[in-house]
Amino acid sequence: MTREQARPTGDPRAPEKLPLDFAAFHQMHRPRYVREAERRLRCLADAEEAVDEAFVQLAREWPRILRTENPAAYAWQVMKNRVIDHARARGRRATLMDTAVFETVTLQGAEDAFEVIEQNLRLFRAIAALPERQRDVIRLRFCEGYSTAEVAFHLGITEAGVRSTERYAKRRLREIYASCAEEEAERA
Repeated sequence: MTREQARPTGDPRAPEKLPLDFAAFHQMHRPRYVREAERRLRCLADAEEAVDEAFVQLAREWPRILRTENPAAYAWQVMKNRVIDHARARGRRATLMDTAVFETVTLQGAEDAFEVIEQNLRLFRAIAALPERQRDVIRLRFCEGYSTAEVAFHLGITEAGVRSTERYAKRRLREIYASCAEEEAERA
């Protein structure tokens, strides 16, 4: 095999030849990046386009990115920014969470479906209030079901870093959630 390989599939605008390490990174990360973008953009075609734009940017900057402390974390941020840009260009907002709040699985067997919806909305608002890294870890771990290792891989941090961030995020979520509950009690 040569040092370089033909462009990865799914990105017609990429240069004709790419370093093997970039091609491997693309192959490992693109499927999950597309799923993440689709959840935020709610359209597979838009998601693929946004992710492909992110990979074009990453390909152009690849040698410099490899010299950064954390190339995977840098790439994750580029992808998220491209998704936001893509949504703005179409006059929309990228959603933080999908509509899992309203999934019937959550509501099955619930005595008060509206209470379940209110609790889920309160939780999603609390997650949205977290710092970005904590929000990413919580969402990937608990909303998307990624393992600690998978979150570490995608965010470019250690598994210990994921566990630590998760611990701080949970603590902060409890504080936010309790504060919201107090405010609602005062209004009632």
